[in-house]
Amino acid sequence: MYDADLYIWRNLMEDGTECLGDEQYLKAEKYYIQGLLKAYELTVPEIVAFTLRLLATVRVRLGNLEFAEEGFKEALRICQEIQNSKGMAEAWAGLASISVKKRMLPKAVEEYEQAIAVYPKSSPQLRLGMLYADMGQVYTALEKWTSAKNSYAKAVELCRLHGFPKGEAELDVLSGELCFRLGQKTEALGNLKHACQLFAQLQDMVALSTTLQYLALLYFDQNEMRLALESQQRAVSLCLKFDTKEVFSESCYFLSKIEQNLEDYQEARYYLELSVHFYPEQTIDLAIRYQNLGSLLFLSMDFTKSEIYYLKARNLFELYHDDQRKSEVYEALALLKGLREQKEGPLNTQDMPEDRSKLHREFTLEALIHLAEFYEKRHNDRDALECYWKALKRGRDAEVATDWIEYRVQQVSKRLRKKK
Repeated sequence: MYDADLYIWRNLMEDGTECLGDEQYLKAEKYYIQGLLKAYELTVPEIVAFTLRLLATVRVRLGNLEFAEEGFKEALRICQEIQNSKGMAEAWAGLASISVKKRMLPKAVEEYEQAIAVYPKSSPQLRLGMLYADMGQVYTALEKWTSAKNSYAKAVELCRLHGFPKGEAELDVLSGELCFRLGQKTEALGNLKHACQLFAQLQDMVALSTTLQYLALLYFDQNEMRLALESQQRAVSLCLKFDTKEVFSESCYFLSKIEQNLEDYQEARYYLELSVHFYPEQTIDLAIRYQNLGSLLFLSMDFTKSEIYYLKARNLFELYHDDQRKSEVYEALALLKGLREQKEGPLNTQDMPEDRSKLHREFTLEALIHLAEFYEKRHNDRDALECYWKALKRGRDAEVATDWIEYRVQQVSKRLRKKK
């Protein structure tokens, strides 16, 4: 009779666990409830506690936190009575997960510490590593950076010792992000590079792509644009093969930003157009891309297309009531209009001379200053400096005050020297 009941219980738990893995939480809960009834019939404390923990786990996923907490507490009580250390550790970890859900983070840290303290050395040490990793994430949420870093370091060591490279790589990424926050950028670079090596060995291309983008962001922050470009180009090529359209769009957008900083506006425009094409929704993020594309088209003197994208951006900014960005677009449209009014008709790139200096000669002093300011706001310092110099010459020829223009020339020149 006992063996038959045990067989039924085991099958119920296997079915429940399969549903849990498939995220069919309601079905899993039904199997675990039946399993718990059978566990009580078996009258084996370890089986009852184990079933209670699994039922509580699925209830956490369902958001039934009060029932889940009762289950973990009852499992903890049983395991404490029978001195089952592994069961106690898992029950404490379950209670910590509920505290995280309730945003009771200091309590969650205490519960993870309890779980780690009672975790037996004879049990799988990779699970202990995951407890350290979970505690590290809670410390991160509490902005206790040193404690988080120490927790991640212990988790990484356990993953390395017990042959779990995927866990080691994921923790390297978390450690890299944390070191970046702490200003420890050399260490952050080391962590992210090591994570890239491990993900490449594991052929986990989605994770490798994400990590390469973190690496590119770190290089970008340090103004190492060539290294940022190399990392982000690899990330984009991987995204195209292995990731979603939305992620590919985001990757192309960041690559466009890097190209803009390198003042390769043709490549920047290409990747920005890709980002717009693959962006899935009519959101404010798409409006920002339209605005940026309008600016790049302006810089390449394609005023007609520039106006089209500025108008697309304006419509979305109006839809989302973003008055500040809408004002920026109106300012750009006004500048476009002003430049056109100085010509005898609409400007078209196909009719324009390739030498932009010829076009600049036709601008008034005021238009040159507006154009320089436009370039400067978009971090195109080289073209801004060119326009300021032309404005300075025009002002001196007209014998007007040029102190302010001279100051802008000095400031923009200084920024260009820093870039070099």
